[in-house]
Amino acid sequence: MTKSPPIRKSSTKEILRDMPLPPTEEPEVSYSRLFETSQDGIFVLDFHTRRIVDVNPAMCLLTGISRSRLIAANPENIAPLQALFRREGSFFDELRADPVLRRENLSVENRDAVHIQVEAVCNLFHSDGREFIQCNLRDVTQHRLAQDQVRRMNEMLEQRVAARTCELESANRELEAFTYSVSHDLRAPLRHIMGFVEILEKEAAAELTDAQRRHLFTIGGAARRMAELIEDLLAFSRIGRSEVQKVTVDMLTLVMEALDDLRHETKDRIISWEIKDLPMVTVDRSLMRQALVNLLSNAIKFTSKRNRAVIEIGTEPGRKGEDTIYIRDNGVGFNPRYAQKIFGVFERLPNADEFEGTGIGLANVQRIIRRHGGRVWALGKVDAGATFYFTIPRRVENDA
Repeated sequence: MTKSPPIRKSSTKEILRDMPLPPTEEPEVSYSRLFETSQDGIFVLDFHTRRIVDVNPAMCLLTGISRSRLIAANPENIAPLQALFRREGSFFDELRADPVLRRENLSVENRDAVHIQVEAVCNLFHSDGREFIQCNLRDVTQHRLAQDQVRRMNEMLEQRVAARTCELESANRELEAFTYSVSHDLRAPLRHIMGFVEILEKEAAAELTDAQRRHLFTIGGAARRMAELIEDLLAFSRIGRSEVQKVTVDMLTLVMEALDDLRHETKDRIISWEIKDLPMVTVDRSLMRQALVNLLSNAIKFTSKRNRAVIEIGTEPGRKGEDTIYIRDNGVGFNPRYAQKIFGVFERLPNADEFEGTGIGLANVQRIIRRHGGRVWALGKVDAGATFYFTIPRRVENDA
């Protein structure tokens, strides 16, 4: 029987003295310091004898075995290290084929007989014509536990978000259906009220006192206002339920169509229209036209007190990948503190009481722009005009 060659207990200095290290310190001293102070457990094997020739303090701490017992031991016989060798294929053959071997998710029993998760990195190197293997073992138990906890929390959060989103979508559908149903059902009795008001105005006008005529006029005005409100509510509901069908169109064309729809509001008005260059956009033509009608109608309405109204439509530089379009007027403006409030349903500003309106038009605008993936906001000052901005994601030329 051939005897194994005697094991020479080489120091770490001797084994790794040729490793490149900073020129300000002797390689042996620098590596020795790193070896001794590393928080990773490190052991060095002689490739041919397959015995441990050196270990660092962290390895002794990890395994609970003293350095004297580890030196010259076969690592395959050391319980905490056996997991490193329990894989298909020879550990040493794998290192011969690839000088760096990585293994993860190793379950190792530590000195307290507790199984911990370890990552191992082993590399084959030469020193003084001999081959050695250095193995670094890192305890990643806490890191893995933290990762698992974060993963579980993310899964729970995703489930909650999905559930809440489903609930919100369901509630929105029910609210829109309710709004549509109520608004639709209110039309018939409202038509009756307005019809009988007209009959009284025609048939009993001569018999009514001035006070009664004023009462009748108030009833008719309130009925007409409610009719407008119902129509706006129905429009608001339709915006949420309708499918967005995008086409590429010139924004200038949509602006001109919207102005044509507003001819009755601009009749007998002196308005200076300043329309700048506008981009091609990819939008739902009908919805975007409605948004422009609402915005332009808003500008027309709140400049009605001006002898000469000025309304400007143009673009400004914005974020990458989107077009920013504005509509600016020299109207009564608004207090900046109400800049977000004006986009709410039924929200009307304190200085808007003298102007007709239902408080739904700008809410419609916001809903339409958001359905296009854009943003909408407003800037203004009291008696100094207002500017309404909205963005549209820029069209992709290849998809145009």
